[in-house]
Amino acid sequence: MLSPRELRALGGFRLAPRKSFPGKVRGERLTSRRGLSIEFADYREYAEGDDLRHLDWNVLARLETPVMRTYRDEEDLAVHIRLDASPSMSFGEPSKLDYARRLAMAVGVMGLIGGDAVSIRPLGDTRRFPPLRGRASYLRLQEGITATDERASEGFARDVRTLASTSISTGLVIIISDALDPDAAAALNLLGGRGHEVWLLQTLSAVEIDPDLEGDLRLIDAESGAEVEITANSEAIARYRENLRAHNEGLASAVRRIGGRFASVAVGTPLEDVVQKTMRREGWLR
Repeated sequence: MLSPRELRALGGFRLAPRKSFPGKVRGERLTSRRGLSIEFADYREYAEGDDLRHLDWNVLARLETPVMRTYRDEEDLAVHIRLDASPSMSFGEPSKLDYARRLAMAVGVMGLIGGDAVSIRPLGDTRRFPPLRGRASYLRLQEGITATDERASEGFARDVRTLASTSISTGLVIIISDALDPDAAAALNLLGGRGHEVWLLQTLSAVEIDPDLEGDLRLIDAESGAEVEITANSEAIARYRENLRAHNEGLASAVRRIGGRFASVAVGTPLEDVVQKTMRREGWLR
C-alpha cells in the first residue's frame, strides 16, 4: 500500500495533537499532569507490538516471562482513524476511496511508530476491536484498511453523529472523507463536544475541484440515487466553484472552533507532499 520510500519518509514523524488525553495503558507520550516524574512505576505483561526498549531483560532472563517496565508520566494516545467508504468515495480514477486508503495507511503508520493506540474503521462502523500498537502491527493495520470496502451510508453527517454517540476512548479522531454533506459542519461540532480532537482530511477528485463539463447533463447522486438535470455552462460552473469554496470554508471554520485541523487534498497528490507541505508545515506532526 505504501512504497519503501514513503515508509522511510514517514519514519521521522509523530502525530502532534494540540490536546493531551489520559491513556488507557502506559505508552510513550508525556502527560500534562503535574507532579509526575519519569521514575519507574510498575510492571505489566508484554503485548505484541510493545516497544522493546521498555522490556525488562533481567526479569525475562530470570523467569522467562516478558514484562514491560512502565513510567508514571508516559501514557498512550487513542488515535481513531475513520475512513469514509460510502458510494460517493468510489468516484474518480483512481477513486477517492483508493487514495483515502493510502492516506489512512500513512497516518496509521505514524501513529504506530509513535507508540499510539491506533484503531481503523469505516466511518459509521460501531464495532469495537482492540487497538493496534507498535511497528509489529503494520501488517494488521494494512489488512484492516484494505478490507474497508464500499458500504451503504446514510450520509457523512449521520455517520459522524453515530461516531459521536459511541463510547470510544477520548482522543484524536482522524476522518478521511470527501465530506460533501451540507450538514457536515454541525455534525463535526457534536463530535468535538465529546472531548475529541478532530482532524478532517478531505479528499476530492480533480473533476470535483475543477469540473470539465459542458452541455445539458443529468447528474445522479451516488448515495441517494436522486437525479438533477443541469446545463453546464460557464455561469453554472462558476456557481459550483463558489458553493464548493463556501462549503469548505464552513468545514474549516467548524473544525477550528473545536480545536481541530482541516485540509483538503486532491486525489493523486503525492503522499510526501501531504505529509511535508501540509501536515508538517501546519503543525500536525512533530
